[in-house]
Amino acid sequence: MSQLIRNNVKSASLNWIKNFNNGDVQACIDRYLPSAIMQVYPFGKFNSKQEISDFWLNFAKSNPTDLVYKNIQIKVLNKKQAILSANWSMNIASGIISKELWTLADDGQWYLEEDDFSVLTQLTEPLNEKQRTALVLVDFQNDYFEGGKFQLEETEKAANQASKLLSKFRDENLPVIHIQHIFEDEQATFFAPDTIGIEIHHSVAPKDNEVVIVKHYIDSFTDTDLEQTLIELGIHNLVIVGAMAQACVQTICRSATHKGYQCTVIEDAIAAPKLAYKDESFEGKQIIAANLLSLTFGGAKVCTLDDYLTNLHNSSLQ
Repeated sequence: MSQLIRNNVKSASLNWIKNFNNGDVQACIDRYLPSAIMQVYPFGKFNSKQEISDFWLNFAKSNPTDLVYKNIQIKVLNKKQAILSANWSMNIASGIISKELWTLADDGQWYLEEDDFSVLTQLTEPLNEKQRTALVLVDFQNDYFEGGKFQLEETEKAANQASKLLSKFRDENLPVIHIQHIFEDEQATFFAPDTIGIEIHHSVAPKDNEVVIVKHYIDSFTDTDLEQTLIELGIHNLVIVGAMAQACVQTICRSATHKGYQCTVIEDAIAAPKLAYKDESFEGKQIIAANLLSLTFGGAKVCTLDDYLTNLHNSSLQ
């Protein structure tokens, strides 16, 4: 029963999105109960269906479209109510949905009884698809390089490839996000706080205007601002480079894909250590290959830097 309710609520929400993107604002308004209330940060609270109608009709004058929900979560309260939360973006804004309370009415249809969402970013001009793509550099820090406390294989080669892509994103003024891993334990064998090993390597060092996300766990989304940063920037696609293939690169791709982002991993800009398991030993390139193969089964795309730049060039000509 719970799964059926989840499916029905998701279907009702997707139908609302479809009507919105088709410009059918009245159909969206009709999906609110007469007693519905809506809270919109920072615009205020709307205490009746008429007030909700006035808000959406006025908002429609700005020609919103391309509404997308990501990281949708649905919690079933009972047989007739469920709460949906998600991240959202559209051509002129992005934000978070704290609560859509969907209620099953006597006519057998699902309606919005409460709607609580926040607008985190408003745009004067719509973003194009290229501007919705962010380069994410994962853990290119000194401890992974020669002389560091946990040197990987061919980290310099991977960072060199990443630096080329970083230059491309900077030249085109596209979003760049650096991930920096700092363990909270002062006795950590690497990436210990207040050590030179945690510093991002000079070859891909961030500029003052670039986002740096500090994390304490393998998953870059855990207890960090990464997800909110992606929402505020209106990002749909991640291009991922960095280290280690079997840990933080693998995990950020899994989490991002699960949340609804499209991930592309640049295979020659990834680093890994030599590892052993029981009687088996694996070179860094084998660790990279195995992990990238597994990511392709999870929905990520994998390509070389040259292939990515070629595709980027071709798309700009279209």
